[in-house]
Amino acid sequence: MVHRAPNTLTVIDKKKHGKKRRVISQAFSDNTLKSYESVILEQVQHLCNALRKGDDSQPVPVGSFSPVKDLGHLSDYFTFDVMSNVIFGVPWSTQRDPRYRFVPDVIEKSNVRVGALSQAPELAIFRLDKYLFPEAIRARDKFIHFVEEMLRQGIQSATKSGKGAFATLSKAIDPETGLPLRMAELAGESATLIVAGTDTTSTALAACFFYLTHHPEALMRATAEVRGVFDAPNEIIMGQKMHQCVFLRACIEESMRLSPSAASALWREVTDAGADVDGEFVPPGVDVGTCIYSIHHNPAYYPQPFNFRPERWIPKEAELIQSDVELARSAFNPFSIGPRSCIGKGLAYVELHLVLSHVLWTFDLHRPSGELSQIGEGQPDGPFGRQRVNEFQLFDHLTAAKTGPYLHFKPRV
Repeated sequence: MVHRAPNTLTVIDKKKHGKKRRVISQAFSDNTLKSYESVILEQVQHLCNALRKGDDSQPVPVGSFSPVKDLGHLSDYFTFDVMSNVIFGVPWSTQRDPRYRFVPDVIEKSNVRVGALSQAPELAIFRLDKYLFPEAIRARDKFIHFVEEMLRQGIQSATKSGKGAFATLSKAIDPETGLPLRMAELAGESATLIVAGTDTTSTALAACFFYLTHHPEALMRATAEVRGVFDAPNEIIMGQKMHQCVFLRACIEESMRLSPSAASALWREVTDAGADVDGEFVPPGVDVGTCIYSIHHNPAYYPQPFNFRPERWIPKEAELIQSDVELARSAFNPFSIGPRSCIGKGLAYVELHLVLSHVLWTFDLHRPSGELSQIGEGQPDGPFGRQRVNEFQLFDHLTAAKTGPYLHFKPRV
């Protein structure tokens, strides 16, 4: 969308993709992820402060409800600040400063065009997309100006401080070829990581809030689990205690199953040798893909596929045996699978575990009354596929667009 050099999302050549991925993966190893934890926790604290604010911008008293909060937007700001800090070592502070809050909005608007082109690339012939998606084009142009400024400031900051994934990648080399990434490649990959990491993790976080608050028993159990494992907020870090939050992890995965951040088919062109798919020969040059949403709702893998059932991920729960859970896991692919899968999967899980644990430990969550409580839901009289009230409604533009949910938060400390 904005890059002068092919990146891991757009490069076609497998060898070039392999080189890029081997280099970039060095910024997302287990040891490197641990170094990002303090960055994430700082942004978690800013989010908790925002959830605690009253109409006068002062914290509401303990035991009192906050005004209603839009978790769709707050999730965007949180994940954007995390990703900008992780990549360049400095946040753009959208959680506290409204100047850059336009960025998630223009990403979403620009993605309308990108999503259409991913499904119908022929729209680019004679630049039809320019006439069909004028608002998306304007949003893209605004975003490009921001990205140029972000890269200028970010590269300067990362070079000076030595912090962030960019600093790591600028020193990294491909272990097979011994070659680093060029500066244009580094810039393109950094912008891609921020955009992809903001959009997808924000959707997953908003979905978790939606499904937990629409299923009070699950919310009660996840809350009790977190508060039983951790005695104080400063204990809530990744490690052995977090691994004890089995039900919370199940809620995260069930939310991503029901409402995956990238739900549509991720098309791949069959190479010269052709391909065998389930006994059917697919000739070279044909695009193939399977919709992640459809896989995640296949009853062969997920009985009652449209129901929120976190226990389906936990052996010995609801009469499940290990093979049932393994079958469900075999089809679970919210981050895609294979060599083109999301390289930031580990980071996304760390973000989701840390922010949800802190929020559930600190606050009691409540849905508002009236129409605000219905935002994000399907409607019984809605169009085909939109009638399920308890399904978080997403709109596919390559990654997902969302609205809400809206919630109240009652601090208990």
